[in-house]
Amino acid sequence: MSHDGIAIDLPDSTRRLIAYLALSDGPQERSLVAAILWPEKSDERAAANLRSSIWRMDAPTGVDLVSVHRSCIELGDDVSVDARDLQQSGWDLVHRGLDVSAAVDVDRRAFVAELLPGWYDDWVIAERERLTQLQLHFMEALAYALVRAGRIPEALDVAIRLSAADSLREGSQRVLLWAYCWEGSLGQARRQLERYRDELREEFGVEPSLDLASIMQAVAAERGRGCPEHAAQGIPVAAGSSR
Repeated sequence: MSHDGIAIDLPDSTRRLIAYLALSDGPQERSLVAAILWPEKSDERAAANLRSSIWRMDAPTGVDLVSVHRSCIELGDDVSVDARDLQQSGWDLVHRGLDVSAAVDVDRRAFVAELLPGWYDDWVIAERERLTQLQLHFMEALAYALVRAGRIPEALDVAIRLSAADSLREGSQRVLLWAYCWEGSLGQARRQLERYRDELREEFGVEPSLDLASIMQAVAAERGRGCPEHAAQGIPVAAGSSR
């Protein structure tokens, strides 16, 4: 955590409480929070640990980190959460896939950042997996938007990272082929498709549904229309929905 750019040193139990509330939607029952954060403790001991964590939260920041009610607790209104900001900017890209002005200024580092690395609580692992899957869709949408903004090297960087993160995901391969074709690197696109075909055959014994010729035609059609309001046939408008 930080306040005005300065790191705040909080006890481990308090940091876990804030992290849990940051990843939760709205007010949480105090008894439930205590049971999740201290599952090995009795109800009475877990409740006491929760009270202690709240009491130890009085850091000299001038910010109410949590809001405590009679039976519920939630994150304070003045606390910003980077994971929430990531999802907001990511969904903006997915739903406004051709609005390139919204794509060029996003913090791409957040799209590849791991949620709470080194934390192995069950609730963290579940949220990390959910966010990881969303990040794949967000990166895909970002790569399409960067291509349409004419920022091909950046689009290729995002698409290659996306492909490396999940090489068997068809949407990841499609956007990389799309970027190669847009750039005119048809030989690289063909080699990439062959690598994907070989990996898919080895893993599942199936052929990919991707077709390089149709992607090339779609790219040519869209470029000829000057990036219209709707994506070319075969290329999703909400790029994050492609699989």
